[in-house]
Amino acid sequence: MFDQLGPYRIDKQIGRGGMGSVYAGVNEETGEKAAIKVLSSAYAEDPGFRTRFLTEIATLKQLRHKNIVRLKGDGEQDGQLFYVMELVEGRSLQEELQAGHKYDWQETADIAIQICLALKHAHDNGIIHRDLKPANLLRGPDDLIKLTDFGIAKLFGGSQLTAVGSVVGTADFMSPEQAEGLGVTYRSDLYSLGAVMFTLLARRPPFGGASLPQVVHNLRFEAAPSVRRFAPKVPAEIERVIDELLCKNPDKRVATALVLANRLRAIRHGLANSKSAKTGESGSDFVKSSVVPMPSDDQVTRVSNSGQGPNTELNPTAVNDFDLREDVVSESGVESWNNITLATGDAVADDGASEDDDSGHIARMSHHTVVESPQLVNRFTSIEADEDRKRKETIDNPAKWRDVIKTVAMVLALVGIICAIVWAMLPSADQLHSTIVEIREDGERADERILKKKIDRFMSWFPDDSRAEDVRGYGVDIASEWHHSQLRLKRRKGLSSVESQYCEAMELRKLQPDAAIEIFEKLIHDYESDTARSEDERLCQEYAQHVIGRLRDETDAQPKTDL
Repeated sequence: MFDQLGPYRIDKQIGRGGMGSVYAGVNEETGEKAAIKVLSSAYAEDPGFRTRFLTEIATLKQLRHKNIVRLKGDGEQDGQLFYVMELVEGRSLQEELQAGHKYDWQETADIAIQICLALKHAHDNGIIHRDLKPANLLRGPDDLIKLTDFGIAKLFGGSQLTAVGSVVGTADFMSPEQAEGLGVTYRSDLYSLGAVMFTLLARRPPFGGASLPQVVHNLRFEAAPSVRRFAPKVPAEIERVIDELLCKNPDKRVATALVLANRLRAIRHGLANSKSAKTGESGSDFVKSSVVPMPSDDQVTRVSNSGQGPNTELNPTAVNDFDLREDVVSESGVESWNNITLATGDAVADDGASEDDDSGHIARMSHHTVVESPQLVNRFTSIEADEDRKRKETIDNPAKWRDVIKTVAMVLALVGIICAIVWAMLPSADQLHSTIVEIREDGERADERILKKKIDRFMSWFPDDSRAEDVRGYGVDIASEWHHSQLRLKRRKGLSSVESQYCEAMELRKLQPDAAIEIFEKLIHDYESDTARSEDERLCQEYAQHVIGRLRDETDAQPKTDL
């Protein structure tokens, strides 16, 4: 036990893992609390562990984002390497699940948006997390989510500490390509985010199994189940996003973390004031027109409510945080799952072990730049002091300062030109609305695919326009017509009473609008209290209400004749 590390007075040990220990400390100069991770003395002389620890520090220095735990400094004391990170007082999402917290789709979307922003920052810096899971996501003050544990992270284009063909990650949340030991990309992180969203909503991971091989087999070869099978109140729009993220083929997943964040924001906004947002059920399938078309556990150490973090020595090859039986339900009501960290093949030797739950959640990372550290010296360098030194060097060197200004000016000029070109090419709200109206009024010759695309674009770009509600209505017109066409194809297999009435009314609406309205109203009235209706029947009732409004508007618009 250390009494002092650099400027930090050590209060207590709050965690321990396979590679070192974590302590809570206080900066005697500033009074600021922090978490200090120390490389175990057993590995201090081992070049492999020492290199990995140093590369972890070097990589952490690249990340500065409010949704990622922050490195505060690093040092060495009597041959012992250590680094300091912010102390986040709060619980992980895994702990919240175990405590019985139930996530609705709105909260899950808000959490996912924050994770997207953290991943975008990491990906922009060439870092793939590779171990995204509820245990590596901390909820800090003001519901701020912080991403932690970059210990098995991989860098784009850098030399990797993990051997090719090895499997490193947590089974329930790793991507299929990661489970096969293939190359990972930023879309591997997006798959894991989809698994996290599924888990928060369904209170269990997408794939289960009684053993590790079975989990990995299901992950690689079985189709992901519908999240609404476990959480029926999740909107279809959120389900579609999760299904896309859980695609086996990385190319079919959402393109980037930023695109995903924009889509979730648009869905959140589009459903916020609708009936579906209030009831938790999905509204019209066409509400997806609001979607933007465009373009831990080596986490940060945090103090739980009891003030005591985890203190568990873990196996670097396979770590079971939960009971492995999928059908077991804990006292809190959370289904147990296979939270297994894998580090197979040469990964343990080359990557320094998976070290899951290392010392109360200090983030672990890999980096392609390794700085050799002198032995038996006492030093501490804070991130702030290092940044101040670099700024001073730049300011004191006129040539470097001129280069910085020149580079910034060129970048700004290029961005300005690109923005001007894009802006000039984009249609205005008036132009886009006129195009939509023209296509719609073209009648039978109208191309519904083009019309729907234009409506999607209008709702994404101009959601606050005074004509947005009308445009959304045009979209529901298309959705109701499409639903009718699907039911007609289904007739051979047989339709329910609700579906049959809907088809009859849709076919009468042009020649006998009054008769169609009467059938629609009877459909709504007779089955309004039916809770056992299918999704198709629910849509029939919803679209019937919309079509009634359209028919009445058309009747009112017709000129009156005196008899």
